[in-house]
Amino acid sequence: MTAMAQALSVALLDFVWQGLAAAFLLWIVLYVLKDRSARARYAASCLTLAAMALMPVVTAFLAYHAPAGARGVTGLATAAAHAVRVAAAPPGAAPFGSAAWLEQWALPVWFAGVLVFSLRLVWAARRVSALRRRSRTPEAAVLALVAGLAERMKLARRVRVLVAAAADCPGVVGWLRPAVLLPAATLAGLTPQQLEAVLAHELAHIQRYDHLVNMLQTVVETLLFYHPAVWWASHRIRQERELCCDDLAVAACGDALCYARALTRLERLRLTAPGMALGSTGGPLLYRIRRILGEADRSPSPAKLPGMLALTFGLICLALNMPNLQLARGQQQEGTIAATRVVETGTPDDSGVSVDLGGASVIHRDGVEYPGPALEKGTQGTVLVEATLDATGMVTDARVLSGPQALRKAVLESVLGWRFADGAEGSTRRVSVTFQMPPEDAITRRAAEKARADVRARALTEELEAKTRAVTRAQEDLARSSEDRKRSLEESLADAKQMAASAERMQAASDLLRQRDWQRQAEELENRLRMLQDSGSDLAAGAASLAEAQRSQVADLEKRLAELRVPQHSFPDRILIAGRLRSITVQGLSDALRDELLSKLPVHVEDELTAESFEKIEEAVRQFDEHLHISLTISRNGQVDLCISAPGSGSAGEPRQ
Repeated sequence: MTAMAQALSVALLDFVWQGLAAAFLLWIVLYVLKDRSARARYAASCLTLAAMALMPVVTAFLAYHAPAGARGVTGLATAAAHAVRVAAAPPGAAPFGSAAWLEQWALPVWFAGVLVFSLRLVWAARRVSALRRRSRTPEAAVLALVAGLAERMKLARRVRVLVAAAADCPGVVGWLRPAVLLPAATLAGLTPQQLEAVLAHELAHIQRYDHLVNMLQTVVETLLFYHPAVWWASHRIRQERELCCDDLAVAACGDALCYARALTRLERLRLTAPGMALGSTGGPLLYRIRRILGEADRSPSPAKLPGMLALTFGLICLALNMPNLQLARGQQQEGTIAATRVVETGTPDDSGVSVDLGGASVIHRDGVEYPGPALEKGTQGTVLVEATLDATGMVTDARVLSGPQALRKAVLESVLGWRFADGAEGSTRRVSVTFQMPPEDAITRRAAEKARADVRARALTEELEAKTRAVTRAQEDLARSSEDRKRSLEESLADAKQMAASAERMQAASDLLRQRDWQRQAEELENRLRMLQDSGSDLAAGAASLAEAQRSQVADLEKRLAELRVPQHSFPDRILIAGRLRSITVQGLSDALRDELLSKLPVHVEDELTAESFEKIEEAVRQFDEHLHISLTISRNGQVDLCISAPGSGSAGEPRQ
């Protein structure tokens, strides 16, 4: 083994106890700084990781320039590992190996690990690069919003914003030329105020040059992959980094509650996150939300469990010199569990309804809608329901324990369709559903929809009344025409009778030939009279048939009016759906399921959307998955946006527009 290789091996082995000591000092510093700002804790974590990166370099330099006789057992870790193996050998047996055995295998194992983690780094970089290539420039309104935020945050450099359909959460990608990557679902699922808060968080990353620090972190993690202390210190840097950006985002947007709701909505939309991206959904989400809302004044103290785990893994690395990353994975898992717990409790959505599962978890649950009459009367309150489960977790029975009477039926109908994850035969779960008056913009939107429905109903009523008046006038004209024809027939009959009487009077005074002529004329007049009588009967029958047809048409029109009437507390019927389909959005499904669902839809973008085509869309979606929800957004110019979402993705329970 060359002197350089031996020095590198000694440095790698000695870093086991050096990294453990640095992590222990960082643990103490973080505990002391728990009441200080996130920037102070972030600086301490970065300095510790930088010191960890320099320790093997300094050790290798000293070992390389040490005297040749001192290179046999230079490092403390090498000597300790050798002593452990000698002590563990049976009496009288030869030792398992010498310290040189560790030095010989340390460098090849380290090279193999660096190669594996470098491939992981290359794969993550290629994934981010592919996302950037498939991205597009957002609308002018989003660009204007970003420009205003950059000016407000005094960001000198130009920021590029991209929209990607495959991304799951917003993030900053790129090292030399960072760009803000926005998923299409984020633009559709966030309000303008929430989008502004999320963009402020991403611009804070660029303002603080976090993309460069993240690059250096990744390099250190790749080179020192085998030590859990490196992963723990890097994880602490990412946590404190998100807290620093949260402070800047709240200062920029000025609304802490709006930013907290934006983080919760992003967690609902997120599935996975690119490893090389800096996003607003990182870190312990529950603590971040409580900290933003002012409910947590101090940083969570470094737990004793991570310190004990770091010590245990350090001893294992000291004895076996094998990489172990379970500590970092465990901490990431804890962050995921906390984020999931926030999603389960949640906050009231735009409809004013929030559900508290009491710590239980559900596999499927339908959204609870605010009853229309209760919303109009301003009824609020919390409904407490006790649900009885079967062996599969399905709700077999439910009863209301407390709550306003006007809100109980809506909660019961929804809970009876739920399925809990940890069910047992006969077990019970208590669920509380809180109803609060929705924001003013939601009430205004519902009032506008109701006003449009009323206008449409009045227009249909006026149209039906006009048709009814036209039918009535037609009936009156027909009746007058029948009367005129009847009078004409009666006059013709009277004239015929007068002519017959005249013929009889003249017959007696005429000669036989003239008398025959008059008789022949009388017969002709009688035939004509019978023809006129038959014609009158046919006209009377036709008038009766026409009157019956008009009555049938009036009945059909009245039936159609009854079907088109919209209840005062409901939304417009499907007959109001008409316009050109501008976009089709699928939320909460994977790319494969989304493509399969889009292939089954009977319409495409730029098609004309009618009530019949919408019924076909609903049928296709029900056949694909009956749990999916459909919502429409109709703009003022008649453009229609179709959104299909899975339960729990932000869109369930919202009314169609």
